[in-house]
Amino acid sequence: MATMDIFEGDAFSIIELTRALENIPYKPATLSGSGLFGPRGVRSRTVVIESRDGTLSLIPFSERGSVYDQQTPERRDVRAFVCRQFKKQDVIWASEIQQVRDFGSESATQQVQAEVARKLGRLRNDAETTFEYHLFNGIQGLVKDPRDGATVINYFTEFGIAPATEVDFDLDNATPASGALRKRCQALIESVEDVMGGLATGAIALRAECGSAFFADLVAHKEVRETYLNTAAAADLRSRIADEVSFGGITFRRYRGGAGFGVATDKAVFYPEAVDGLFEIYHAPADTFETVNTLGQPLYARMIPDRDRDEWVRLEIESNPLPICTRPQVLRSARRT
Repeated sequence: MATMDIFEGDAFSIIELTRALENIPYKPATLSGSGLFGPRGVRSRTVVIESRDGTLSLIPFSERGSVYDQQTPERRDVRAFVCRQFKKQDVIWASEIQQVRDFGSESATQQVQAEVARKLGRLRNDAETTFEYHLFNGIQGLVKDPRDGATVINYFTEFGIAPATEVDFDLDNATPASGALRKRCQALIESVEDVMGGLATGAIALRAECGSAFFADLVAHKEVRETYLNTAAAADLRSRIADEVSFGGITFRRYRGGAGFGVATDKAVFYPEAVDGLFEIYHAPADTFETVNTLGQPLYARMIPDRDRDEWVRLEIESNPLPICTRPQVLRSARRT
């Protein structure tokens, strides 16, 4: 029969628990499964970010012997940000494992590990939802507290960047001008290209996460329907439209929110894809001696035994993430009408 002493073994150390946590399969969410944010482990809770306002300008012709045209000095802004922490716990009571016996090919340790993995899986699901929440706000240049939705960091404000004006897509117009929607998409892409700088050298791949009403009116728009009528995707127009459609150089996706967050039904948010270094998420180490000064991992798991009465062990997960868009001026938003 299993006893609480079983949890003193190496199988339940922070390293093994974290490794087990990483191996638990889960269904990726929209953004957390897309690889949009590049993970970067850091060794401290504080991340220093520098904004260098470098500019490119044409050098005019000069008369021989004249003075040199002077380069405009670069302006640098440095800000320190703290990786915010989220954590959650569950408990395994002695009464839950008191009937575990050594029989067959499974040992008591293996059976208890299965129970630990089950509870860690539930914690992992909550953590994945929380990561999705942070990435969703990250594509808008924000860090918010999941508890009350309060803005913790606004990267536009921190670096003195004015957010772009919200675009009116005019999707409720019953008689839109010919090509108006495509022109609107093109203007939006060009506005992003103008501020992208040297991060992207080729064509900009823009994606939009849309609210349900915005997406429904988009796929019902005359220009979009006419684009698809003569393609293999025309059958989609007779049935339920898929959650993703490409038009005017932009990939529009209906964002399925949940857990109290998502795109407002009449809105859409836009961001470039496949741009190296544009979106990053920093991970600081856990608050333990075992992980101090090590490169942070996305998620940690540890176990805290009941030293006083030996009645329970507490399973805990912890993460210290900081998502960031390194060039928030490329982010855009739109409304349905």
